[in-house]
Amino acid sequence: MWNENAPLELLKELPAVLNEANLARIQQMIDYDKFVNSAECGYDLCGQYAPFCNGCDKTRQHPCAVSYVKMKQAEGMEVKLQSEVEEALSESSAGKSKKIRIAVAKRKV
Repeated sequence: MWNENAPLELLKELPAVLNEANLARIQQMIDYDKFVNSAECGYDLCGQYAPFCNGCDKTRQHPCAVSYVKMKQAEGMEVKLQSEVEEALSESSAGKSKKIRIAVAKRKV
């Protein structure tokens, strides 16, 4: 049904941290294949097209691509989403706020 080799080959060519443009390329490839298969079946295959469909969050931008990448991460592939990396960095930097302590010398009179 779905062509799992095409997005995998593309994913292997992309950097280890995927940005919005990378996800758009993966989404476009998946959408094309899903469209062709939907036309052959005579109905929209969204939600039942591939193994990663059950983990899909349709409210996100590039839902198929994100779900596909998350499936590959679960399978052990070393790939990350830039948004998740930025989120982790902002959380770690928020927890490491510096505290400044000011010492005041008192004069003896």
